[in-house]
Amino acid sequence: MDFTVFLTVLSGVLTYVFGQLVLKLVIEPVQETRKTIGQISHALIEYANVIANPGVPTEEVIRNASAHLRKLASQLQSHLYLVPSYAATAKILGLPSKTNVLASSQYLVGLSNSLYRATERVYEQNAHRVEKICDLLSIHLPENERISKVPQ
Repeated sequence: MDFTVFLTVLSGVLTYVFGQLVLKLVIEPVQETRKTIGQISHALIEYANVIANPGVPTEEVIRNASAHLRKLASQLQSHLYLVPSYAATAKILGLPSKTNVLASSQYLVGLSNSLYRATERVYEQNAHRVEKICDLLSIHLPENERISKVPQ
């Protein structure tokens, strides 16, 4: 009788510990990755006026937008190391591929760098960067906001 009580308690403890390991090592990092993608989507809308008009807003607004976009690029890349076995986990749980994460991060850094002054074609390049980030991270971008039409 005492042995079955011990096994019951042990199996309960092991189940709890295993559940906590899965929660802390897999589920929370995946949720943080999704949260970062949501923050990127938010930032692209919040700073759309700065992205579309580089060099026009005040220096402080440009600096804040640039720093925020670069920070998001860093956070996005950090998830490649925080999510265990990223490639497999991404396929199973519907996260962007490692290639898409790295490319999106590069486009975010490009946006961050392009905000300080207007040069020829920078507006078009920024619109292209925004589209690529949205496509790579599966962020919805309405057709009427696209500079290049996606073939259907």
